[in-house]
Amino acid sequence: MKSRRNGSFLRKILYLSLAVALVCAGMLAERSISPLLSGDVTGAYPTRIYSAPARLRAGDPLTEGELQSRLERLRYAASETPQPGTYSRKGSAFDIRMRGFSTPFRREEPSNIRVETSGGKILSVSLAGEGHPPLVEAWLEPELIYEISGEHRIRRERLEAADIPKSAADAVVAVEDRRFRKHHGVDPRSVLRALVKNTRQGRYAEGASTLTQQLARSLFLSPRRTLRRKAEEVLIALYLDARFSKDELLRMYLDTVYFGQDGPVSLLGLKAASKHFFDKPPSKLTLGESALLAGLLRSPYNYDPFRNPETSAARRKTVLAAMRREGFISAQEEAQAAKEPLPSGRPVHPASRGSDYFTAFVHRILESRYGDEALLTHGLNVYTTLDTRLQALAIRSAAHARDQAAIVVLDPADGAIRALVGGKDFAASPFDRASVARRQPGSAFKPLVFAAALTGGPGERRWTAASVLDDSPRDFPTSSADASPSIGPARWSPRNHEDRYLGRVSLRTALAQSLNLATLDLASQAGVRRISELARRLGVSSPLRQELGLALGSSELSLLELTGAYCAFANGGRRAEPYAVEAAMDPSGELLEYHAPASEPIFSQEESALLTDLLRETVRSGTARNLRRWGLENCSAGKTGTTNDGKDAWFIGYTPRLLAGVWVGSDLPTKLGLTGAKDALPLWAEFMAAASTASLQETWPAPEGLLSLEVDPQSGLLARSGCPERRKELFLPDNAPKQDCPLHAGGVKGWFGRFFSGKPAKKGVRR
Repeated sequence: MKSRRNGSFLRKILYLSLAVALVCAGMLAERSISPLLSGDVTGAYPTRIYSAPARLRAGDPLTEGELQSRLERLRYAASETPQPGTYSRKGSAFDIRMRGFSTPFRREEPSNIRVETSGGKILSVSLAGEGHPPLVEAWLEPELIYEISGEHRIRRERLEAADIPKSAADAVVAVEDRRFRKHHGVDPRSVLRALVKNTRQGRYAEGASTLTQQLARSLFLSPRRTLRRKAEEVLIALYLDARFSKDELLRMYLDTVYFGQDGPVSLLGLKAASKHFFDKPPSKLTLGESALLAGLLRSPYNYDPFRNPETSAARRKTVLAAMRREGFISAQEEAQAAKEPLPSGRPVHPASRGSDYFTAFVHRILESRYGDEALLTHGLNVYTTLDTRLQALAIRSAAHARDQAAIVVLDPADGAIRALVGGKDFAASPFDRASVARRQPGSAFKPLVFAAALTGGPGERRWTAASVLDDSPRDFPTSSADASPSIGPARWSPRNHEDRYLGRVSLRTALAQSLNLATLDLASQAGVRRISELARRLGVSSPLRQELGLALGSSELSLLELTGAYCAFANGGRRAEPYAVEAAMDPSGELLEYHAPASEPIFSQEESALLTDLLRETVRSGTARNLRRWGLENCSAGKTGTTNDGKDAWFIGYTPRLLAGVWVGSDLPTKLGLTGAKDALPLWAEFMAAASTASLQETWPAPEGLLSLEVDPQSGLLARSGCPERRKELFLPDNAPKQDCPLHAGGVKGWFGRFFSGKPAKKGVRR
């Protein structure tokens, strides 16, 4: 009897606890969806993407017009009123009443500063007023470069139930939540099915979210994937299902769901998507068009018919097949809808939007980390590395290419992407040639070959800048995959540009003159494996051909990854992975991510200085010597690249301040007769000269820790008195030659031999 009383008491406690939990859940759900009930869904938590803040420091390049333009974009008003957010100008001096700002990585208090400019650079920065000492630096707040929910940044029209055609409703239900009208906001069957499939495959292969859960997540919750967020999502979904009819839930879903991008403008809701892709209202959509739009929801970027028509068509077939299985359409209707033409003719916008390629690049990053909801109305505050001034200059330079062009600009110290231009016109062609396209870089890959030879690991042979290479025409074996068991390995007969061969040359000359045969001589001795291993350490992630042609740039790489590999040449020897997102925060202010630079040492300071000196040689005497036309010969280092038949032209180079890579070519493999020196280098030079107006005065510091020795260019060893030519060369202290030249006599005999030969020594000559 006592046991029964205890059991009854425990049941009462359990029921009471459950009732309290349900009441609390209801209160939480009611508070969470209050914006929905008030009609303010999309305006509360807009997703915004910001540029990097602008540093103002004496000596930094900045013209008066550029400073005023930036202030106007930040909506500073020209006024004598001493209020934050205003400025006044007297000649080249600006008095700026700074608003102050706070980001996850920088906080600036409001202040009044004076900035004076002269000769295209900042002359001084100080507190406004007389007698104040100069400031080390000041910072202007980040620019808003992309806003999902704001003026001209979001395209959405309210969707009424009568606007939704049955074909669109059925398509969405069939492909996103086939039991939508049977469950109560959460589908236990889907959860169990997804759990079994994910367990079998050992990875996340299928989700279990219903349409109602997706609606709850996109409108009210953070994109961070946590157990707490999932629990809140379930509670809100149950509440929504109890509060609204299925038709109303479907209308709300189709009214707010994300269908992709039109440049920086987000397409939210069925009306905006129908207008963008088919130029018609939703009520006029055909079955095939409804299926295509429903297919976009899983990944608007990947299934965009303008960007990936074949993938979009395949996804439409998947949706139509699901509709037939659910009994919404017949097999005949399925077949007819699958034959409907895809939309063509992306809407044309008269104004070019400067950060489109960069914001699309950031969009792909956020989508991979958080899913599409990261760019929904209740999205993130994203702080990026973009320098809007450099982006504008890069766009201007790319526009001068005769074909297509792409430009990537990095801060070599940490890999921050300061500008990214993936083509000449995003509206006409949104394909990103800077980060997505992969092309053969030709000779722009050679610095990695020479770096591998000069900086080998323990126990490996290390060459020097004076090492002698063979630049004579000859055959090389191709990859083992091309070998024939009956006739033996195939042979490969590469050529130098214009069939010009120099015979025995120094390693320095081979790189400066971009000699193919000398490069292959070096690569065949150093080994392809050694070269590819260094490329991986420098950040090259694309597949690399394990064949000798790798040394001449036969493997296809993106401009971004190869430019990033040059960071270690420019920054003292550390790998710096290119990145675009500094930090991201959810609408509540919680930090979702923060970039913490983690650089891996690849070269020593001395090795990096030697590699930079060799790349400066290409500017002084080699394939990039035309940079002197822009006055950049004393502050630039880099390498040209040209592929067979001039299909692609490259130049990747850096100054003490910036690293930039340029690609010029066609989207189709067309013989264009391009060269790196003639087509890519001028765009790089135009950009770099404008990016740093003080570049003519910039100089490289003297390489520290290197030995300067006189060598005989024929042997690459220490010059003797009888050597007819002598050149000064730089060496790593632990890899400097210790042997005298064996080709010529030393002492008095050598001196007399050289004297009477009539060939005086050439001291201090370096090519």
